Amino acid sequence: MDMFWLWWNLLLGVMFSGVCPHLALALKSSLYAPYPSLPRPRPQQTLPVVQQEQHQPELVNTVGVVCHPDSLEVVIAADMFAVGAPVDSRELRLGVEDNEFCRATATSAEEYRIVVGLDDCGTKHWITKDSLVYANLLFYSPLASPSGVVHMDEAVIPVECHYERKYGVSSSSLMPTWIPFTSIQAGVETLYFSLKLMNDNWMYERGANVFFLGEPINLEASVRIAHHMGLRVFLSSCVATLQPALNSDPKYIFIENGCLVDSQLPNSKAQFLPRTRDDKLQLTIDAFKFHNDDRGQLYITCRLTAVPVNDAESPNKACTFLNGRWRSADGNDYLCGYCKALYQVPGKSSIPGMVGPRGFGKVAAAEYMWRSGLKTKKALWEQEARVGPLTILPSDLGKGLIHEHLTSGLKGTILTPS
Repeated sequence: MDMFWLWWNLLLGVMFSGVCPHLALALKSSLYAPYPSLPRPRPQQTLPVVQQEQHQPELVNTVGVVCHPDSLEVVIAADMFAVGAPVDSRELRLGVEDNEFCRATATSAEEYRIVVGLDDCGTKHWITKDSLVYANLLFYSPLASPSGVVHMDEAVIPVECHYERKYGVSSSSLMPTWIPFTSIQAGVETLYFSLKLMNDNWMYERGANVFFLGEPINLEASVRIAHHMGLRVFLSSCVATLQPALNSDPKYIFIENGCLVDSQLPNSKAQFLPRTRDDKLQLTIDAFKFHNDDRGQLYITCRLTAVPVNDAESPNKACTFLNGRWRSADGNDYLCGYCKALYQVPGKSSIPGMVGPRGFGKVAAAEYMWRSGLKTKKALWEQEARVGPLTILPSDLGKGLIHEHLTSGLKGTILTPS
């Protein structure tokens, strides 16, 4: 009897399907209703959901960078892609090279960190108009499972640290900013340039500003670094004048573009001393005076330049003319070829207007040379500094008597940029 009703129902279904399609659909609907199944997605409803899921990782900030004075710190969320699946810390590294020191370490179950120096892991740097930029790449390279498969694609995320180009150029009192000084110091790197007169053994700053004609004048340029990377200081240009004003006449430029042109004069003892520290540069020149000037006083103004120690492409130099050729205080004499091409002219003095070994008249091309040096300089940091007035006395006076009575001090003055 059951078989009968079964066949009957089938027959009715066939008949009604030919007569009334809507009824057949209704029967089919009721027939499959008790069996649970996933509904077929409607494109117009699910498409926005799919698009939202695709853009969701872009809205989640899972990688951050903390810029310290001498290092950078990359903070990565364990769920780096915000998909609910943490990545392995071994799959994260900073820089192109596969260095264990540059890999991430787990600081908690939810966070990884990479802390490296500003010059480590292949970090690059460059200078902009108002910032020093350090940049590197964070690599995510998924490890294969034991079965040899990976479930994520590789990813590369650029990271950068920007340091403002601000430095102290004056010893004047600080104006209140209403912000704690420690917070300012953490965000702004500080460089202090100085130019000093040193004693004979270079141990201490010279206490007197009196020299005798031909006596060595020891000058030391330095840059004091607050928290920054290693810097090397240079004397790009130096000019001697009778007045503090740089553009006053007469003037004598004895360093131009890092070339100590005074060392080319006959019997000159002027020279850059071999460098012992990157942040200091020592220079010795013979005391001189201007021709027909009875005052016997001088101001020396120099342009100090600081560049990164590891900058192999820096054109800055400290060159002295010794034994018939130009020598570098840093040992890289090849950079001094520019001095030879510019100043070593056979049969002619390199300084026009020279009268005697240590008496100088007005230098016709001095202003042009000094200004051209400033215009073509491409250093990272540079600032003018001055010492003076220096009193230059005739060499035949009694040195002991003069030094006993003249004990006035002299310190380098950092000029405020115009």
